[in-house]
Amino acid sequence: MLFEEFDVVRSIKSLSENVPSGSKGTILFVGDENSLSYLVEFVEDGETLDILEVKQSDLVPFRE
Repeated sequence: MLFEEFDVVRSIKSLSENVPSGSKGTILFVGDENSLSYLVEFVEDGETLDILEVKQSDLVPFRE
């Protein structure tokens, strides 16, 4: 599945000290088709946890 800018996603593994598995984020920028990477802002309770470049394989669509 390819994500688009502003899609809301969830991490399927811990991505950094501040972004544990299951963190909610928004796609800010889509990398080129070859890299399948995204710039994602992860948030919790309205506070930014981190902004990371993330591989597509580490994300799933956010479902409430």
